[in-house]
This record gives sequence, structure tokens and C-alpha cells, in this order.
Amino acid sequence: MSARFYFYPEPNGSHLVTIDLTEDLGELYSDYLVNAVDGISITGGMQRSVGRMGEIVNIQRDRLLLGEKVAYKFMALQNHLDRGYSCMFTADHTKSWAAPLKNGMVVGSTELDTYPNPFNNIVDPSLSGLLPATGDYITIETAPPAMLSEQHTFSSTGGISSVLGGKFTIDDRLNFQYNVPAFARWYRFWPILKRPQGHIGKNIITNEGGRLFSLNLTLMPDYRTLFTFHPDDYDEITDIGPNLGKEVGVGDLPDGLGYLGLDGDQNSGDREYSRELAKLFQRTRW
Repeated sequence: MSARFYFYPEPNGSHLVTIDLTEDLGELYSDYLVNAVDGISITGGMQRSVGRMGEIVNIQRDRLLLGEKVAYKFMALQNHLDRGYSCMFTADHTKSWAAPLKNGMVVGSTELDTYPNPFNNIVDPSLSGLLPATGDYITIETAPPAMLSEQHTFSSTGGISSVLGGKFTIDDRLNFQYNVPAFARWYRFWPILKRPQGHIGKNIITNEGGRLFSLNLTLMPDYRTLFTFHPDDYDEITDIGPNLGKEVGVGDLPDGLGYLGLDGDQNSGDREYSRELAKLFQRTRW
């Protein structure tokens, strides 16, 4: 097992680049961003309005095993991220699994039903069926605003396939009622990550005397792009920004269409394709 990055330098998804560290990370931890406003009434009651929420993923590996051989590959990734595009990251390539959950999950449930892993062709081109093992942690989350998020462990994976989807059970009951689309993923796998604005231009690779190379990178999930890969979010597939597949100088950062690479490539043909894809999802919904 090893940590890996995946990205498409061409936004139309024509060229996949994989950076394999061939080793575990030195440090991987998360902080959380929460934008909220509290209101306090004259009687002392408190109300909170929660907007944007999200995870801040910090990835570190001191003195990379492959040294300069792998370090130079991050130059293209850094340029790609600094221009507003996305990458995928997993701390263990053998457990790179994420799947859209079927709507209607009820609080207290322990059995969950999933669609196929939409990223399987990227992380598992041999279709060997990558899945977390029994006892591994998974994260269940929705998109902002006021996103829901909780962690569980796999209790049984016998009825699930990364290629076909299916049912699996978790160790404890769901904490929340999910009335909106949700994703489940191995907790150290993030399918769509972007670089925060405050980190742009900062080298993600440093070296000691030109011989020992280290990785230090901070990324954040792009939930809007992630959920274009959810079949039950299909009504939103055509409602996306104007800059897909273009060089980003000014304006909105690109969002993904959910079928070309990680960022998509928008033109009139792509919009027609997205409509047909939405109809297909609707017809084949389990």
C-alpha cells in the first residue's frame, strides 16, 4: 500500500497523471472550516445560522523515499492546483473507495445502500474491486451549507461491489436523518480536492541541501464538484459555472461536470451529454 495523488492536467480528462509515493505518509490530519453567525435574543435564547463548512486536509511526508525522482512530479501538480483545478488523494491506494449513497437513509439505520464508485476507473483500472476492509473507518457526509458528517466502521462488506454498488452495514446506527444526497468514502480518501487561496504559490516540496525532499500540502474538498458525481444530484449537473476547461485567470474557479476527468470540459456538446447522462441516471436508478 502507498499514498497516491491523481490529477488530469488537461481538464477534458484526456490524460491521467498518478504520483505514487511508494510509502505511507508521515502525517495526515484534518482541521475544519465553519462559517456561522449566532443570534442571541433578549431572553437569552441562542440561534445559529450555519453556511459554508468543510474539511481542511494537511498532508506531510518528510524525506521522501524516492527523493528527487518523485519530487519533481509535484511541480506540475502544484501549477495545476494553483490555477484552480482539482486532484484526488488517497493515503492507501488499496482502499480508494467512495460511493454515492442512495437517498432515504433513516436515522438509526445500520444498513446502507450505494451506487457504484464513480472514481473506480481512475484508482482501479484493472477493476479488481478496491474496498475498505471490515473494521476500517468510513466517513458519511453531505454537501454544505450546514453539511452533515459522521464516521463509522465497516461491519460487513459482503454485499457491496465498487463496480456495481450494493449494500453494506456499519458498526453503529446513523446519527442523522439524511434527506439530501450523501457520499460514503474511506476516511483517508478524498476524490476532489483543491488548494486554498492562502496557500497559492507556496512550494509543496522543500529540500535539504538539494538531496532530501519533503512534501507539505494543504487541500480542501470541493463539495459542489464532488456531488456532480452523485446520481441523485443529476438536476444540478447542467447548473454549473462558465469557466470549465478554460485557463483560469479571473472569474469563478472551475467546477466539474462529473463525467470528464475531475474538472470537466464545458462546451455545447458537453452540456447535451450532461442532459443525456442525467436521463440515464434517472432511468437506471436502483
